[in-house]
Amino acid sequence: MQGPKNGDEMPPISRTILAVALIAVPGAVRAEELGRITAYLNGASTTWHTVTMQQGGRRVATASFAQGARLSELHVQGHPEPRFTTRDVFSVEVRYLGRYAPGAVPLSVDVMHMPDGMGGPFWTSRGAGTAPTVEINALEVWGNYGRLTAHFTAELCFLRIISSATDPENCRAVTGLIETELSVE
Repeated sequence: MQGPKNGDEMPPISRTILAVALIAVPGAVRAEELGRITAYLNGASTTWHTVTMQQGGRRVATASFAQGARLSELHVQGHPEPRFTTRDVFSVEVRYLGRYAPGAVPLSVDVMHMPDGMGGPFWTSRGAGTAPTVEINALEVWGNYGRLTAHFTAELCFLRIISSATDPENCRAVTGLIETELSVE
């Protein structure tokens, strides 16, 4: 996978896969649970865990918030067990123009499910007929740590491989709740 060129921003779906690839390490990874994503995916209740772990001498969290003057970003990635895995990963990414404030309308929302890992297939809100939504109920920040409670809804459509087109005729509904601690950048 190539990164952005000439100042272009990397597409959000590529960033999700890159994030999984960058923190993937061989063998068992010791992690601590930060929180959970609980969702109804195609009518079935499922839970994914957000975690923090040691990676390359530093602490890496799968739930983070970056507040910037031009762009604020919220990244939440859940795993089927309270440990890091590359299969059955579920992610919600939300971007805000400027600094986040309660009640702000997101610039973009991306929801993705990678049931079989980074090789695909994927289920993504990109290209779906209905835009995903995220409602932040509480986002509290204390220095480098925070806490998030949010509800989301999305239509996730099938994507065979990352470079293929989304199939808008093969979609599933997802609604859920995120309750997690965050790393704040």
